[in-house]
Amino acid sequence: MAAADAVIDRVRVEQLHERVAGPWKAGDSRFAVVVESCGMTGVYAPVDELPAALVATRLGQSALRHPVADHRGLLRRLLAELGPHAAGLGRWAVGALDCAVWDLHGRLADRPVAALLSDEHAARVPVYASWLSLDLAAESAVQSVRATADKGFSFTKWALRGGTNTNEMVLLAERAAKWAGHSVAVDALGTWGHLRTMEIAPLLAPEAVRWVEDPLPRTDPAAYLQLRSQTMGLRAAFGERLAHAEDARALLERCRPQAFTFDAVWCGGITEACIWLGAAYDEGVPVHLHGRAFLPAVHLAAAFPHAAGAVEYQVVWEPRRQRALRGTLHPDGGHVTLPDRPGLGMEVHL
Repeated sequence: MAAADAVIDRVRVEQLHERVAGPWKAGDSRFAVVVESCGMTGVYAPVDELPAALVATRLGQSALRHPVADHRGLLRRLLAELGPHAAGLGRWAVGALDCAVWDLHGRLADRPVAALLSDEHAARVPVYASWLSLDLAAESAVQSVRATADKGFSFTKWALRGGTNTNEMVLLAERAAKWAGHSVAVDALGTWGHLRTMEIAPLLAPEAVRWVEDPLPRTDPAAYLQLRSQTMGLRAAFGERLAHAEDARALLERCRPQAFTFDAVWCGGITEACIWLGAAYDEGVPVHLHGRAFLPAVHLAAAFPHAAGAVEYQVVWEPRRQRALRGTLHPDGGHVTLPDRPGLGMEVHL
């Protein structure tokens, strides 16, 4: 049966830790979402326990008998099923199921997802490196930053939490840029707050810091608009904490971030991510997709290189996530080669 005629026959959730050797640590994603049609399977992994449970107990049933190739229609159906709860965890679960259906569609059509999204797609995708667990104040930080930057990434990103003295934060950011040999991105991880951001933003030279990601604990349009005016143009990045396209459009139009860093699964999946990419492109805002959903992000960036720039590669966490895969998707010279196999292009241990 052709992909255009196929319908979803079954949705299930599998436990990866029963099939993949450990050691498994707290916080590791341990589940896979599996979709079946015409004797073929599509898979997205790894997925955390709570979104996987929502797929297993609620969303999977809603997806049954829906046409595999009707991604927009499936997205509407799943969001309608969740109703007012279609945010946060709900969007995450929808996104995981959406990615599994895209993988199934690609396998049925014998084409990579990037090729389904665009007739002309890139074979290689630029990536930037993030290492948010590294303490920049540690003596060994200089070697770690230099070694990471020497691998040819587009740029690097480091954590700068808000509990440190302001002058020390500025010094650490400048040191990271010096060690890396390029301006770095800084992730505040939502810890700075309004007053700290107002205090430190004017002190961060663009030659050292290209953007500050998530300085506020909530991605509130009014708060970011106020910060932008108060700091004479805060170079902020945000996106991964958003869950609605309406919020995304408002932020893009009013706040014009230095980078839009949403997650391709947390936002609702590849289908929704295409909408967000289009909105950012229309506003002229650079997109650097969040690295939690690395494989879908690579396909999106390959399909729309005019709209999406370097994808985040989390140098500590991504190799752990890829234990669920047979094979790895590893950067080489600051780029990742798009898998040329059907669907998302990577087999999952099932």
